[in-house]
Amino acid sequence: MLQITDKGITIDDIDIIQNRLVKAFKSIYGENVNLDSDTPDGQLLGLFSQELTNIHQAVSFIVQMLDPYQATGQWLEQRAMYAGITRINASYSYIDEVIFSGTPNTSIPKNAIYIDRNKNKWQLMQSITLNELGSARAKFQSLELGHYNVNAFETFTPSTVIIGVDNVTANTSSYGGVDQETDSQLLKRFMLSHSINNYDDRQGITAALKNIVGVKKCKVYENFTNQTDEKAVPPHSFNAVVLGGSDEKIAEVITKKKIGGCGLHGEIETFYKLDGILRKVYFDRPKKININVSMTLGRYQTFNDINVNEIKRNLRELEFDIGENIYASRIISNINLVDGFYIKELTVNGSNIANIGYRDYAEITNVEVLIDG
Repeated sequence: MLQITDKGITIDDIDIIQNRLVKAFKSIYGENVNLDSDTPDGQLLGLFSQELTNIHQAVSFIVQMLDPYQATGQWLEQRAMYAGITRINASYSYIDEVIFSGTPNTSIPKNAIYIDRNKNKWQLMQSITLNELGSARAKFQSLELGHYNVNAFETFTPSTVIIGVDNVTANTSSYGGVDQETDSQLLKRFMLSHSINNYDDRQGITAALKNIVGVKKCKVYENFTNQTDEKAVPPHSFNAVVLGGSDEKIAEVITKKKIGGCGLHGEIETFYKLDGILRKVYFDRPKKININVSMTLGRYQTFNDINVNEIKRNLRELEFDIGENIYASRIISNINLVDGFYIKELTVNGSNIANIGYRDYAEITNVEVLIDG
């Protein structure tokens, strides 16, 4: 029977519900009543049983969705809003300066599509005409919402060839794009929000920084001793290492969260005005360390196909925290998501471990797979 208690909810499956209805009917109409599935009464009981099962499952689902740890989609968004947390929606990526070169006086229409080396599409934000030297500068916007990375001096290929345009090159790097936050990312921020209101607390500062739009990783190092520590943080100071987010928002959070008299450490210097006073803020941006994974695999059977592309995709999707060392033995589980082989050799950057600095973060950028046998 459906029961909601202080310990949770219990529901019955369709067989238990149907048996209970059968007993109830027999107590009313007698033991000799025919309730077989091929009789009208039996079919009616079957309909009642299915509808009650649907109700039980719906109530169970609602109770489950009220638990932030189990909620998904809009249900999770509703739970997070109690803490003032909303899902980060996707935004477009931009490139402020793209250089076109070709035949003088060639016109390129607005919304012309160009493709970067990762096959992502970008559109021209305004129509342009090449000058008498055959050059023009323009701004690109990603065709789709999300974070797309283009470095300065990378070239584009046209989706539709325009006669008179020879080269299209990014003069500045892309910026601004944010992928829509997943349920797991939103839940993590929601749980961290319990610490946002803490003061003089490393976890509270970390939670507040991670709540900034665009922040992907964050690590806060605190040194409460009288000596500079092994992370090079000076005495009685803290050092925020933040990937993503604007300098201005990071400076605002640090200024408001840090206790008076606490020192700040970092190579990036910026300012934030609080209570009419311009405060100087220091923090760091982490450096990405490219990780090369190399492995030799053996087949279980001679003619087994091994999905090498799936192995590479699973490894490249791994995320690592700032300062997290990469151990070859820890990534084996992601390799073994694919069947049909065993691992003979496995290294990360040519060793069993890739040591990551306190202000660095690892990203698997290259995976080499050798099939032996």
